[in-house]
Amino acid sequence: MKGPKKVLLASAVLSLLVAGAAHAAFAPKFTLAFSDTKVKANPTLDIHIEFSAEDEEIGNFQLLLPKGFNVAADEDIENAAGGPGPLTGDEVIGEGTVTIQAGFACRPGPEGGIPVSAPVTIDATLYEKARTDDEADAGVHAVWLLDLEPLNRVRLLVKGSPTAGWSIEGAPTPSDNTCNPLTVDLKINGKSESGVPLITNPSKPGKKVVIANIISQDSPAVATFKTPVKITK
Repeated sequence: MKGPKKVLLASAVLSLLVAGAAHAAFAPKFTLAFSDTKVKANPTLDIHIEFSAEDEEIGNFQLLLPKGFNVAADEDIENAAGGPGPLTGDEVIGEGTVTIQAGFACRPGPEGGIPVSAPVTIDATLYEKARTDDEADAGVHAVWLLDLEPLNRVRLLVKGSPTAGWSIEGAPTPSDNTCNPLTVDLKINGKSESGVPLITNPSKPGKKVVIANIISQDSPAVATFKTPVKITK
C-alpha cells in the first residue's frame, strides 16, 4: 500500500476510535419517579443522576413535562417576592444531596497531576426565586435555584404552558475544583413552604412521557431519557 493511502487509512481508523471513545465517555444515568400519578395530584418528583469517573462533565440539564401538566408561576408564590428564608425572598421547594469528587486532581493542567481528591457530599436545596425583569420579558414562567453552596448554584428557568408543555432548564457553573464521579439525588416537593402546589398532574387520565436531556460540557453529546407516566383517575 502506498504512503498516502496508508495515511488515509490510519486517519479513518483514528477517527472511528475517537468517535467511539467520545460516545463511551458520556453515559450518565438518570431516573425519575412520581409519588402520585392521579389526575390533578401534586406529586413529589424524585430525580437521580449519576456520572462515572470516565464520563464527560455535565454542561446543561433540561426536564420536559408534556402538555396537560401545570407548574406554579413566579407570582403564585408570594414569599418569593421578599419573605423570610436562608436566601432572602426564597421559599424551599425541594431538597436532596450531591456527592462529587473535589481536589487538586480535578484541575486542568499541571495541577491536575497531583493525585489528591476525595468525594464530598453536600446538602442540595431547591428554592423558588423571583424572576428578574429581563427573565419575565423573555417569557420565563418561574425560576428555581438549586443551591449547592459552597460548590455551585444552578439557576433553573421554567418556561411553557399547560397547552404547550414545560421546559425546566439550567447549567451549573464550570469548576476546576470538582469533577466526576457525581451523584445527584433531588426531591422536588409537591408544594412550596407556604402550601402552593408546584407541579399539578393533568386533569384527564392517560399516558404521558417526561423527557430529560443531559448535555455534556466537553462535547456535543446529549443523553436523552424518557420516563413514561400513566395518569390515573
